[in-house]
Amino acid sequence: MSKIQKILVPLDGSSNSMRGLDTAIDIAKGCDAEITGFYVFHLPLAAGVKYTQKMKDNAQKKAIKAIGPAINKTQKAGATFKYKTGGGNTGSEISNFAQKGKFDLIVIGARGLGGVKEAFLGSTSNYVMHKTQVPVLIVK
Repeated sequence: MSKIQKILVPLDGSSNSMRGLDTAIDIAKGCDAEITGFYVFHLPLAAGVKYTQKMKDNAQKKAIKAIGPAINKTQKAGATFKYKTGGGNTGSEISNFAQKGKFDLIVIGARGLGGVKEAFLGSTSNYVMHKTQVPVLIVK
């Protein structure tokens, strides 16, 4: 792998995503890389459902709740941080954004579910790992 310059960290406000951010900060500081936090808005799944202003406002509040602590944490650590948002299926949005943004590494926090639970519930980190060409570091 070439020098790491751009790190993508999916953020959802969970302690798992913050563990991923902690690891990304350590990596970024070691190689002077830039971290991009990425929050995915969950859009209505049913066709024809109108995305209302109230839904947009709620989504924006969730994004701020997820991204705000990440901004503070990276600033205190002295790491370079910016953020972006997307909307849709979380795994595919992360994978697509990573490809288009030409990131060198994705650092993603995982819930650490067991095999049976993961088989039924799915796993964003597992999806991303298998669907992107960008190297993925999964932090448990």
